[in-house]
Amino acid sequence: MENFIKYIGLYSTATVAIAGMIGYLTKRIIEQILNKDLEKFKTELEAQNQIAKLNFDKEMESYKSDLNLLSSRQSLLHEKRSEIILELYQKLVSLHNSMLDMTARMRNVTGKDQATIQKEELERITKTGELGNDFFNYYQTNKIFFTANICELIEEIQNGLRESHSDYSFKHLWGLPHSEMTHDMAIKANEKVKDEIPKLMSKLENEFRKSIGVIEESKK
Repeated sequence: MENFIKYIGLYSTATVAIAGMIGYLTKRIIEQILNKDLEKFKTELEAQNQIAKLNFDKEMESYKSDLNLLSSRQSLLHEKRSEIILELYQKLVSLHNSMLDMTARMRNVTGKDQATIQKEELERITKTGELGNDFFNYYQTNKIFFTANICELIEEIQNGLRESHSDYSFKHLWGLPHSEMTHDMAIKANEKVKDEIPKLMSKLENEFRKSIGVIEESKK
Protein backbone atom coordinates (compact mmCIF):
# COMPACT_ATOMS: atom_id res chain seq x y z
CA MET A 1 0.00 0.00 0.00
CA GLU A 2 2.80 2.36 0.85
CA ASN A 3 4.47 1.61 -2.46
CA PHE A 4 1.24 2.27 -4.25
CA ILE A 5 0.95 5.67 -2.61
CA LYS A 6 4.52 6.46 -3.61
CA TYR A 7 3.72 5.41 -7.12
CA ILE A 8 0.69 7.61 -7.20
CA GLY A 9 2.78 10.52 -5.91
CA LEU A 10 5.42 9.97 -8.49
CA TYR A 11 2.77 9.72 -11.18
CA SER A 12 1.13 12.91 -10.03
CA THR A 13 4.44 14.71 -9.97
CA ALA A 14 5.26 13.46 -13.45
CA THR A 15 1.81 14.46 -14.68
CA VAL A 16 2.18 17.94 -13.28
CA ALA A 17 5.61 18.23 -14.82
CA ILE A 18 4.36 17.03 -18.19
CA ALA A 19 1.36 19.35 -17.99
CA GLY A 20 3.67 22.22 -17.12
CA MET A 21 5.95 21.31 -20.00
CA ILE A 22 3.01 21.13 -22.39
CA GLY A 23 1.73 24.47 -21.11
CA TYR A 24 5.13 26.03 -21.53
CA LEU A 25 5.53 24.62 -25.04
CA THR A 26 2.03 25.72 -25.96
CA LYS A 27 2.73 29.22 -24.69
CA ARG A 28 5.97 29.35 -26.66
CA ILE A 29 4.23 28.14 -29.80
CA ILE A 30 1.49 30.75 -29.42
CA GLU A 31 4.08 33.47 -28.79
CA GLN A 32 5.99 32.43 -31.89
CA ILE A 33 2.81 32.44 -33.96
CA LEU A 34 1.83 35.85 -32.58
CA ASN A 35 5.32 37.21 -33.12
CA LYS A 36 5.31 35.85 -36.64
CA ASP A 37 1.89 37.39 -37.34
CA LEU A 38 3.03 40.68 -35.78
CA GLU A 39 6.16 40.79 -37.92
CA LYS A 40 4.04 40.01 -40.97
CA PHE A 41 1.61 42.79 -40.01
CA LYS A 42 4.48 45.21 -39.47
CA THR A 43 5.94 44.31 -42.85
CA GLU A 44 2.60 44.73 -44.61
CA LEU A 45 1.92 47.99 -42.79
CA GLU A 46 5.34 49.35 -43.72
CA ALA A 47 4.78 48.36 -47.34
CA GLN A 48 1.40 50.08 -47.36
CA ASN A 49 2.93 53.18 -45.78
CA GLN A 50 5.60 53.25 -48.45
CA ILE A 51 2.98 52.94 -51.21
CA ALA A 52 0.87 55.67 -49.59
CA LYS A 53 3.94 57.93 -49.27
CA LEU A 54 4.88 57.36 -52.91
CA ASN A 55 1.32 58.17 -54.01
CA PHE A 56 1.26 61.26 -51.80
CA ASP A 57 4.61 62.45 -53.14
CA LYS A 58 3.41 61.86 -56.68
CA GLU A 59 0.20 63.81 -56.08
CA MET A 60 2.13 66.63 -54.43
CA GLU A 61 4.50 66.87 -57.38
CA SER A 62 1.52 66.97 -59.74
CA TYR A 63 -0.12 69.67 -57.59
CA LYS A 64 3.09 71.72 -57.51
CA SER A 65 3.43 71.37 -61.26
CA ASP A 66 -0.16 72.54 -61.82
CA LEU A 67 0.34 75.39 -59.35
CA ASN A 68 3.54 76.50 -61.08
CA LEU A 69 1.80 76.36 -64.46
CA LEU A 70 -1.11 78.42 -63.16
CA SER A 71 1.25 80.93 -61.57
CA SER A 72 3.22 81.18 -64.80
CA ARG A 73 0.06 81.77 -66.83
CA GLN A 74 -1.15 84.42 -64.39
CA SER A 75 2.24 86.10 -64.49
CA LEU A 76 2.23 86.15 -68.30
CA LEU A 77 -1.35 87.46 -68.34
CA HIS A 78 -0.48 90.22 -65.86
CA GLU A 79 2.59 91.17 -67.90
CA LYS A 80 0.56 91.26 -71.12
CA ARG A 81 -2.23 93.28 -69.48
CA SER A 82 0.31 95.77 -68.11
CA GLU A 83 1.82 96.27 -71.57
CA ILE A 84 -1.60 96.84 -73.11
CA ILE A 85 -2.63 99.28 -70.38
CA LEU A 86 0.59 101.26 -70.87
CA GLU A 87 0.11 101.39 -74.65
CA LEU A 88 -3.57 102.33 -74.40
CA TYR A 89 -2.92 105.02 -71.80
CA GLN A 90 -0.17 106.59 -73.92
CA LYS A 91 -2.55 106.68 -76.89
CA LEU A 92 -5.25 108.25 -74.74
CA VAL A 93 -2.93 110.97 -73.43
CA SER A 94 -1.77 111.80 -76.96
CA LEU A 95 -5.36 111.96 -78.14
CA HIS A 96 -6.47 114.16 -75.25
CA ASN A 97 -3.56 116.56 -75.73
CA SER A 98 -4.40 116.81 -79.40
CA MET A 99 -8.06 117.46 -78.56
CA LEU A 100 -7.04 120.23 -76.15
CA ASP A 101 -4.90 121.82 -78.86
CA MET A 102 -7.61 121.46 -81.50
CA THR A 103 -10.39 122.98 -79.39
CA ALA A 104 -8.29 125.76 -77.83
CA ARG A 105 -10.29 128.98 -77.52
CA MET A 106 -7.28 131.23 -78.03
CA ARG A 107 -4.63 130.82 -80.71
CA ASN A 108 -1.87 133.09 -81.99
CA VAL A 109 -2.50 133.67 -85.69
CA THR A 110 -0.49 136.83 -86.04
CA GLY A 111 0.88 137.29 -89.59
CA LYS A 112 -1.17 134.38 -91.05
CA ASP A 113 -3.71 134.76 -93.79
CA GLN A 114 -7.11 133.09 -93.68
CA ALA A 115 -6.07 130.28 -96.02
CA THR A 116 -3.13 129.33 -93.78
CA ILE A 117 -5.30 129.51 -90.69
CA GLN A 118 -7.90 127.26 -92.28
CA LYS A 119 -5.25 124.84 -93.53
CA GLU A 120 -3.69 124.49 -90.06
CA GLU A 121 -7.13 124.05 -88.53
CA LEU A 122 -7.92 121.18 -90.89
CA GLU A 123 -4.53 119.62 -90.18
CA ARG A 124 -5.26 119.65 -86.44
CA ILE A 125 -8.71 118.17 -87.02
CA THR A 126 -7.29 115.43 -89.27
CA LYS A 127 -4.43 114.61 -86.91
CA THR A 128 -6.77 114.40 -83.92
CA GLY A 129 -9.18 112.19 -85.87
CA GLU A 130 -6.35 109.79 -86.75
CA LEU A 131 -5.20 109.64 -83.13
CA GLY A 132 -8.78 108.98 -82.09
CA ASN A 133 -9.16 106.13 -84.56
CA ASP A 134 -5.85 104.66 -83.42
CA PHE A 135 -6.94 104.77 -79.78
CA PHE A 136 -10.43 103.38 -80.44
CA ASN A 137 -9.16 100.54 -82.64
CA TYR A 138 -6.48 99.53 -80.15
CA TYR A 139 -9.04 99.44 -77.37
CA GLN A 140 -11.49 97.33 -79.39
CA THR A 141 -8.87 94.72 -80.27
CA ASN A 142 -7.70 94.44 -76.63
CA LYS A 143 -11.01 94.93 -74.84
CA ILE A 144 -10.92 91.37 -73.49
CA PHE A 145 -8.07 92.28 -71.11
CA PHE A 146 -10.13 94.85 -69.21
CA THR A 147 -12.79 94.53 -66.54
CA ALA A 148 -16.36 95.64 -67.30
CA ASN A 149 -15.87 98.71 -65.09
CA ILE A 150 -12.77 99.79 -67.02
CA CYS A 151 -14.52 99.20 -70.34
CA GLU A 152 -17.40 101.45 -69.27
CA LEU A 153 -14.98 104.24 -68.35
CA ILE A 154 -13.01 103.95 -71.59
CA GLU A 155 -16.16 103.95 -73.69
CA GLU A 156 -17.53 106.96 -71.80
CA ILE A 157 -14.28 108.81 -72.54
CA GLN A 158 -14.37 107.60 -76.13
CA ASN A 159 -17.92 108.84 -76.67
CA GLY A 160 -17.12 112.20 -75.06
CA LEU A 161 -14.05 112.74 -77.24
CA ARG A 162 -15.84 111.61 -80.39
CA GLU A 163 -18.76 113.95 -79.69
CA SER A 164 -16.39 116.86 -78.98
CA HIS A 165 -14.44 116.21 -82.17
CA SER A 166 -17.66 116.10 -84.17
CA ASP A 167 -19.00 119.32 -82.61
CA TYR A 168 -15.78 121.22 -83.16
CA SER A 169 -14.98 120.00 -86.67
CA PHE A 170 -18.55 120.34 -87.98
CA LYS A 171 -18.08 123.88 -89.29
CA HIS A 172 -14.63 123.27 -90.78
CA LEU A 173 -15.38 119.96 -92.48
CA TRP A 174 -18.53 121.29 -94.08
CA GLY A 175 -17.07 124.69 -94.92
CA LEU A 176 -19.78 126.55 -93.01
CA PRO A 177 -19.49 130.25 -92.18
CA HIS A 178 -19.10 131.32 -88.57
CA SER A 179 -22.41 131.39 -86.75
CA GLU A 180 -23.75 131.42 -83.22
CA MET A 181 -24.57 127.71 -83.52
CA THR A 182 -21.07 126.68 -84.63
CA HIS A 183 -19.54 128.99 -82.02
CA ASP A 184 -21.59 127.36 -79.26
CA MET A 185 -20.66 123.91 -80.54
CA ALA A 186 -16.95 124.79 -80.42
CA ILE A 187 -17.27 126.14 -76.86
CA LYS A 188 -19.17 123.02 -75.79
CA ALA A 189 -16.41 120.82 -77.28
CA ASN A 190 -13.68 122.79 -75.51
CA GLU A 191 -15.40 122.66 -72.13
CA LYS A 192 -15.99 118.93 -72.34
CA VAL A 193 -12.40 118.21 -73.34
CA LYS A 194 -10.97 120.59 -70.74
CA ASP A 195 -13.28 119.89 -67.78
CA GLU A 196 -15.24 116.65 -68.11
CA ILE A 197 -12.81 114.30 -69.83
CA PRO A 198 -9.95 114.81 -67.29
CA LYS A 199 -12.27 113.70 -64.46
CA LEU A 200 -13.08 110.49 -66.31
CA MET A 201 -9.40 109.99 -67.12
CA SER A 202 -8.54 110.34 -63.43
CA LYS A 203 -10.99 107.54 -62.57
CA LEU A 204 -9.56 105.41 -65.36
CA GLU A 205 -6.01 105.99 -64.14
CA ASN A 206 -6.96 104.68 -60.69
CA GLU A 207 -8.51 101.57 -62.23
CA PHE A 208 -5.37 101.03 -64.31
CA ARG A 209 -3.22 101.35 -61.17
CA LYS A 210 -5.32 98.68 -59.46
CA SER A 211 -5.01 96.38 -62.48
CA ILE A 212 -1.23 96.53 -62.60
CA GLY A 213 -0.80 96.46 -58.81
CA VAL A 214 0.44 100.00 -58.27
CA ILE A 215 -2.28 100.42 -55.64
CA GLU A 216 -4.33 97.73 -53.91
CA GLU A 217 -8.04 97.50 -54.42
CA SER A 218 -9.96 98.55 -51.33
CA LYS A 219 -11.33 95.60 -49.37
CA LYS A 220 -15.07 95.43 -49.17
